[in-house]
Amino acid sequence: MADRGVAGALNAERIAEGVLPAVRPQLRRVTVLEQVGSTNTELARLPSAEQHAHALLAEAQSAGRGRGARHWHSPPGGNIYLSLGWRFRALGPDRAALPLVVAVAVSEALAAAGLQGAGIKWPNDILVDARKLAGILVESQGRGAAGVSIIAGVGINVRMNRAGGDAAIGQPWTDLESCLPASRRPVDRNRLAAALLDRLLVAFERFEHAGFSGFRARYEALDLLAGRALSLEDGEREVCGVGGGIDETGRLRLVLPDGGTRAFHAGEVRLHSVAA
Repeated sequence: MADRGVAGALNAERIAEGVLPAVRPQLRRVTVLEQVGSTNTELARLPSAEQHAHALLAEAQSAGRGRGARHWHSPPGGNIYLSLGWRFRALGPDRAALPLVVAVAVSEALAAAGLQGAGIKWPNDILVDARKLAGILVESQGRGAAGVSIIAGVGINVRMNRAGGDAAIGQPWTDLESCLPASRRPVDRNRLAAALLDRLLVAFERFEHAGFSGFRARYEALDLLAGRALSLEDGEREVCGVGGGIDETGRLRLVLPDGGTRAFHAGEVRLHSVAA
């Protein structure tokens, strides 16, 4: 685990103690490691019984992953790389909306930390002024008699070293401290990690009982694609249109040039510079 005496280091005890008392009983374990390949992969290596309600964080990742097997730049010492395992007793037909639910929880935790102007680029990127601040990777661990198990990975740029960052990340990006007023800096990463766990634990419980309907309005308030001209790569095809929001299962609706509408459960979205 990270050294308790290092100023600003992630600390498992401080994170666990910072989780709200009403939520804390749902959290079974917090682990902090200095470096891993990927927090999702590291948590997935554990026996399934040890993954549920286990939050695993690392100071650095050597093989951080984003959606679509993309590399997530994960330098040491200033960011959040967190994975939380969870076993749902049952999930409904809207189970594919879980990344959107996680995106809502992360966005609200960041707002509580003082961030303004952030939104969600479907399905699971958090942007500020068209720059990526955070990403989410939800991976299924399979189904069994005990339920459906997942691991939700969250990466947040909190305090990113600008040197070499642009080349390593390969897209416009920002970090939390750059977006906050001076009165909110420096960010206490242990407190932020606890706030993330607060919201994720509550979100998982609510999603199991209420499905995506309990989150749809909250997602729509953060939706960066609604009403925007965009293109979506669906396999080998590119489909152009205007963002039409999301449906009841979290699929992206695209209003086509001929006036028709299509819904997509996956795809790579590119925003056009001119709003529709």
